[in-house]
Amino acid sequence: MEKPPKLNKFLSILQCKIARRFSFYIVSFGLVISLIVSSIYVYGKYRSDIAGLNAELSRVEQSVKNSLSQSLWQLNFNALNILINDLLTDKDIVYAALFDENGKLLIKKGAKIQRYAIKRSIPLYHNYNGRKIYIGKLVYIATTRDIYEKDKKSALNAIAAITVFFIFLSLAIIFFLWHLIVKHLVTIKNYTDNLRVDGYNGEEINDLVLKRPVVYDEKGDELSDLVTAINKMHRKIIESYRAIEFQSLHDELTGLPNKRMINRMIANVIERCRKSEGYSALFYIDLDQFKLLNDAMGHTVGNKILLEVTRRLTTISVKDYKPARIGGDEFLVLRNKIDTDMEEVRAEATDFAIKILSRISESIMIDNTNLKVTACIGIALFGSDVDAEVVIKRADIALYHAKQKGRNQFTFFVSNMQEATDRRLQLEQLLDVAVEKDLLFMNYQPKYDHNQRIYSAESLVRLKDESGGIVSPAEFIPVAEESGLIVKIGNRIIEKVFEFIGKNRLDIERSNIKSIAINISPTQYSSPGFVDKIIAYTEQFEINPNLIMLEITEEVVAGSIDDVLDVMKQLKEYGFHFSIDDFGTGYSSLRYLKNFPLDELKIDKSFVDDVVKDDKALAIVKTIIDMAYNLKLDVVAEGVENTEQLDILRRNGCKLYQGFLFSKPLMENDFLDKLKTNYKVN
Repeated sequence: MEKPPKLNKFLSILQCKIARRFSFYIVSFGLVISLIVSSIYVYGKYRSDIAGLNAELSRVEQSVKNSLSQSLWQLNFNALNILINDLLTDKDIVYAALFDENGKLLIKKGAKIQRYAIKRSIPLYHNYNGRKIYIGKLVYIATTRDIYEKDKKSALNAIAAITVFFIFLSLAIIFFLWHLIVKHLVTIKNYTDNLRVDGYNGEEINDLVLKRPVVYDEKGDELSDLVTAINKMHRKIIESYRAIEFQSLHDELTGLPNKRMINRMIANVIERCRKSEGYSALFYIDLDQFKLLNDAMGHTVGNKILLEVTRRLTTISVKDYKPARIGGDEFLVLRNKIDTDMEEVRAEATDFAIKILSRISESIMIDNTNLKVTACIGIALFGSDVDAEVVIKRADIALYHAKQKGRNQFTFFVSNMQEATDRRLQLEQLLDVAVEKDLLFMNYQPKYDHNQRIYSAESLVRLKDESGGIVSPAEFIPVAEESGLIVKIGNRIIEKVFEFIGKNRLDIERSNIKSIAINISPTQYSSPGFVDKIIAYTEQFEINPNLIMLEITEEVVAGSIDDVLDVMKQLKEYGFHFSIDDFGTGYSSLRYLKNFPLDELKIDKSFVDDVVKDDKALAIVKTIIDMAYNLKLDVVAEGVENTEQLDILRRNGCKLYQGFLFSKPLMENDFLDKLKTNYKVN
């Protein structure tokens, strides 16, 4: 049953903590004051009544004193008894006793009481010949019980009256306190309890307003000031929240939605797919070789490139596509449109991916420099059977496969890509423990001269899995590079090769081979302390640096040429040699051939494979050989697998070879046995 409004209002007052507390203080204070005032009043009245009783007793004494003295002088006991009886007729006197001059009790009437009593003694005298003769005394007791009972009742009435007065006064104060202050404090509390800072997307902010006469607000008081302060604070908090929320949901550099925001957007599209049983697409975009470009030209230029890519993505995205930046040079574009035909979504996604690649690859003019940037795209088609993280992961997997195809490529996610990703994760976990569990071991592949004598050798790393199986370097080296584990693994490879050379120094020296090559990763080459570390290994294992050939790819010098040149010069001065591996497939530049302290070029296997059937490949090989000899560099043909290739290479001046025609990569003991063939030749 619903309570009456007045009862609800009363209950709301009682439920208010400050009102209850204030009521307690007011009532308690009133009760204490009423008790004090009542006590003072009752005590004063009691004292007044006692004084009146004493005055009345004094009048009674005066009325019987002469008669008692005369009768006692005459020893008229009948008269004395009558006088004592008359005395006891007074309602307040309950006991009387008469004594002679010697203190002998003559008459005693009534009963003695101890409480509520006034005891009085009256000396009696007889005038004889002008002098007063003491003849005895009258002792009597008067009761004050009537006064006490009357004053007690009066006190209770007074206390009740004063208490009622203060209770009504307290209630009046509470009532006015509630209406003037407390109910507004309750309104303020309820308002602040329900404050929110989000959801005001263009709608009016609900300010705090107190329901009270306008005159209060016009005159202004502390409550008005408090309301104004709260409303200002609320608006300021909302403004700050909006700024923080924007920052938390958008990329600082480009202003695009960040990963957190795009996750929400993808989840929203997935929900729409569920309702309409439709499909959409997510594009994962990564710029090709952006890190190298960023390192070479600086972060300022890199940021300008990212801003231009953002502008281009925004321009082509319009309403059906929503771009976002999730970090570095990685962008997402979400197809906001839903279609029930997946093939239609695929066809449109294909057209849009081509459009993205074409637009990004257009020349970018930055600081009067014309730059060309390309990108790869992974595309994930999705419906309602996934969540946002799965969609992003699938697009990322597709991007990985697109990058494996080369630059400026796009690929759709297919289910078997997940298996490849799982395998990559498995390899990454294996590589993470490879050094600690000694799962890395070395093979050595000889390089032969035109007399089929071992001229030098190349160390090649191999990886065992924990069950003893062998993992191909072509499979695990890219994973090591991408995961950042290549530096730790590379350092272990150098240590193993140096340890092998140091342990087998005599056999290696007797073979007269010129060098043993170690492949150095671009990441490892630019890692801090690389020079000091490799020099420390030569000292630790007592290795002659002239025996070490450091093989580097052209990617090593594609970044900061000056930094690379400085590192190479330091190591060259110490005695190390340098070889460019896979020459002709990377960032070939005559500048580094001219300036860098190189000793050897290795012709990439892809050219050697085609020299028999492709005149252009042969021309490239011949050009590399001639250029190397003109620069006084050794040149090695990689991947020589048959005599036809060998004959063509010989006819065109190549004198050093490496490949299965001569020897496959060998285990350490097999390689040492192979070196013994050089003893006989020597």
